Amino acid sequence: MMSRACRRGDVRFIDGRSRPITIAQDAASSLKESPRILQGRAGSTVRARFAQFTIDSETRQLLGDGREIHLSPKAFDLLCALIEAGPKVVEKSALHARIWPNTYVVDANLNILVGEVRRAIGDSAQVPKFIRTVHGVGYAFCGTAIVPPARTAVQPLFCWVAWNGKTCQLSEGDNIIGRDPRSDIWLDAPGVSRRHAIIRVNGGNWRVMLEDLGSTNGTFVRRAPVDAEVELADGDLIQVGTVDLTVRLWAADKAPETKRIRRRMK
Repeated sequence: MMSRACRRGDVRFIDGRSRPITIAQDAASSLKESPRILQGRAGSTVRARFAQFTIDSETRQLLGDGREIHLSPKAFDLLCALIEAGPKVVEKSALHARIWPNTYVVDANLNILVGEVRRAIGDSAQVPKFIRTVHGVGYAFCGTAIVPPARTAVQPLFCWVAWNGKTCQLSEGDNIIGRDPRSDIWLDAPGVSRRHAIIRVNGGNWRVMLEDLGSTNGTFVRRAPVDAEVELADGDLIQVGTVDLTVRLWAADKAPETKRIRRRMK
């Protein structure tokens, strides 16, 4: 059987204690009925800079001058909600619905969170730099938030070398060429040193570099000796001992269009 306190409803405070009141159920119903309350958007991302601070909702980090600043999870959500809506005022009811969904809490809890955020970012209620109180309505982010440009997806770079009808795909990072069977590109041929050369793949900036590792017979690209690190291009010929390696580089956004073949009509 449900206790009398449960029938009347509970108000939950941040300190974890529950206190019975008689209007909880009616207040919760009014929150659900209000058309101005916006439920929190779980998929939304907040990433911005303001003053010396940087916030990222995906990593859930608030940084100040490069150092991480601790905020409780709900205080962090509150700051994200205000920055996302700024400079518009966010009503208290909307903040309640976003931070405590399907739970009724009194305004004291929200005031505590606002105070926590203000202390963390060096703000004050009397002279606000970031969070402005709109009495009887809610709160607004009044600072200047700079949103960085959206991250663009990096097209992957595919690299491989071909020789004598064989192919070997290159991995991101270091790829050793040599006569040692443990090499990434194993060449069991005359004139090839155990650790002959190295190809470094950096897909992030679309660069592939070649360096000789002090081999006995040297490494050549475009028929020139490799005395220092050299950048490779698609179609380059690498001479390692008696083996000629052809470099192939491919990325989706740089691939040439397929040429049409003209067929003779009979």
